[in-house]
Amino acid sequence: MSLGGQPLVSIFMFVRNGGKSLRRAVDSVMAQTYPNIELVVQDAVSTDGTLDLLRSYGDRIKVVSEPDSGPSEGLWRAINRCIGEFVGSCLADEELMPDAVERAVRAFQESPSTGAITGDALITDIDGKVTGSWTSGPFSLVNYLLADYSPYFVSSFFRRDVLTAIGLREKNWNLNCVEFELWCRIASHSHVQYVPSVLAKYAQHPGQLSNSHHDALVHIEGRLANIEALCAPGGFFDDQPLLRNLFIWGHARVFCNHALIVGKPELARAEYDLVKQTLARHPPVFLDGVQYDENYAQRLAPPRQDSFRRSLSRLWAPRDRPAVPQEQFALPPGADARLKAGLHAQEALCHEARGNHLAARDSWHAAAVAAGLLTPAQAGYRTDRKYGWAGVDF
Repeated sequence: MSLGGQPLVSIFMFVRNGGKSLRRAVDSVMAQTYPNIELVVQDAVSTDGTLDLLRSYGDRIKVVSEPDSGPSEGLWRAINRCIGEFVGSCLADEELMPDAVERAVRAFQESPSTGAITGDALITDIDGKVTGSWTSGPFSLVNYLLADYSPYFVSSFFRRDVLTAIGLREKNWNLNCVEFELWCRIASHSHVQYVPSVLAKYAQHPGQLSNSHHDALVHIEGRLANIEALCAPGGFFDDQPLLRNLFIWGHARVFCNHALIVGKPELARAEYDLVKQTLARHPPVFLDGVQYDENYAQRLAPPRQDSFRRSLSRLWAPRDRPAVPQEQFALPPGADARLKAGLHAQEALCHEARGNHLAARDSWHAAAVAAGLLTPAQAGYRTDRKYGWAGVDF
């Protein structure tokens, strides 16, 4: 459905008890510079006045309120109700920048082969006060599966026909982690383009689902199942057990770190145990002839062991975050530049086999940069931008 030649864009929200931030989120959608938008809201039977607020906007919001099993199912139901040519989201504690939809539509129209776009975000507290910024950088499925990279969903938009092509209407989704599976399916099927602009505000606060023991554990269990499927025979990477273990241990590093950072050591232990249980279902795998598991560094010959010990603090944790204590959680070192170059090359070959040439090009560029064959500038990366999180002072 178009309006004056402008395609309809669906913005969806799934919510339960949206609280005081809800109006700010809704108003950010209503204030978009792009005129042809539908706001689709999936409410999980809120009890705090959320429904009254949503209904006060009249027919400008398409609201359905019904019980669900949790936020992932709410996401899946909401996105399936969208009818626009392009689809984005805005949750109750988030905001879209005024020109976010306009920029997204322009990016899709300029690149017809792109299935999704992702941009940058400002980080706020629950009251909307800006506390930092996130510069996303070029999308990489390998980095996403290693948990080295995470696109912010509120800063991302999708072509609905690509969502349909990857099975949106099917009922075979893992409802434990719909967002993660959606990125995996899209990146395996189509091209994800990075738009170097702040498109949204993302809230970080103690009430987030990622800080809930139960929700976080259910989510990571779903992620691990998806990783197993991608690396199994017939999956995107088609029988690559080493990649499976690299991706799963990458998740262990990041998720255990996050749990410790937010003061939940019991969650970190439960996540670590889940990783170990998942990997125990598979035969051992080897990296350069050495079994790659939590004891990998200890199995290395002494000279190699020393070099790894010097770099463990860099490999175990994202920059500016504390490493998981070795005495609590034994972790193998992550992928170095040489290994990452090989992973990106493997991804490029998988894209080429599926005719996804734009994604293959991006993966070959990432492989060349990791191998030192190209500089970031030669690969087309913006060198005037510091990717990742940055704090701000006001």
